[in-house]
Amino acid sequence: MHSTRTGFRSLQLLAKGAAVVLAASVSLSAAQAAELKIGYFGPLSGPVAVYGTESLAGVNFALEEIARNGMIAPHTIKLISADDRADPGAAAQAVRRMIEVDEVIAILGGQTSAGTAAAIEVSRAAKIPQLSPLAVDPALTKQNNPWFARIAPSADQFSINAVQWMVNSRKAKSAYLLVRNDNWGNPLADAFEAKAKEMGMVIKGRVAYEPTAREFKPMLQKMAATNPDFVAVLGYYTETGLMVKQMSELGVKLPVFAMTAPGVPQYLDIAGPAANGTYGSLYYYSGSIDSDNARRFVRNWQAKFNRPPSQYEGMGYDAAYVLADSIKRANAKGKVTPQSIRDAIFGVKDFQGATGPITILPSGDAKRPMPFVQVQGKDIKLDYLVK
Repeated sequence: MHSTRTGFRSLQLLAKGAAVVLAASVSLSAAQAAELKIGYFGPLSGPVAVYGTESLAGVNFALEEIARNGMIAPHTIKLISADDRADPGAAAQAVRRMIEVDEVIAILGGQTSAGTAAAIEVSRAAKIPQLSPLAVDPALTKQNNPWFARIAPSADQFSINAVQWMVNSRKAKSAYLLVRNDNWGNPLADAFEAKAKEMGMVIKGRVAYEPTAREFKPMLQKMAATNPDFVAVLGYYTETGLMVKQMSELGVKLPVFAMTAPGVPQYLDIAGPAANGTYGSLYYYSGSIDSDNARRFVRNWQAKFNRPPSQYEGMGYDAAYVLADSIKRANAKGKVTPQSIRDAIFGVKDFQGATGPITILPSGDAKRPMPFVQVQGKDIKLDYLVK
């Protein structure tokens, strides 16, 4: 999903030192029962901990169900989790430790794009499959890496769908882009501009801001002077909430597209009443998928937590199920190894997940639904579902 673009030459060297091939040690015949160790990493603390903690909650919920229903019997899964604090170096170190010390057979993560980019250098060298619930940077699947896949849409797909939605559903003819200067915001903006040009939408401005910025009024005043049909804030919920609040303080009344922020309760807290009416596109929206698996997930989650699942919880849940299904199919062919799991992951087609049908493409990208929503008071309502 999100974080700052940086070079990883040193991490590549680290990854080469972590090249531990586990296939021989964990190869298991279909008749053998074994505890399979699976790694998970993401920010479990810090300002964007919501990405990691909620995704992990979804993973754990899925693993509890998988244990009860015996989906991968006779095997069981033991989850090894780590907090990368949204720091690429910490992510690489965590994955190296999981592989070398814990001897995990597969990894779920990361939840930020920069953390994922650092980690895949390690998992690739060690030939351990890595499946991300949330990372969206297009560069992650453009490296001819046969060991990495994701169930999230790429930033390209997020932006392509967003432009089509604005033009076709909202009749927008122009937009102004406020872009987080990292490998969450910049790829979104690049793809947005390309699709806008294709569809005849005018981009009245594109301004990059640093992730640490908290005062946006001069930038917002400049934007308001262009009077765009939409303001697209391509960043984290933290600064997006501040921008929306500061727009209201300036008296700027323009439609705002806030990416995934409307699905994060903290965004509503930060923006306050100014969040009302803003739009966004989410990884998943509870109740938007009409299938038995989707309804069962929402019903069971509601029964346990007395609330609907969030977009990140849903994605973590489905990532765990896609991995478990891949293990099941690998086992049915005779043995469970990192290679056989990897092959099964890349064979996922129309998996009926709680967040919608999922297909893993040869690149490692995912084909899946995407909901567009609007904030209405303290709630969010489905506006349109891209199938």
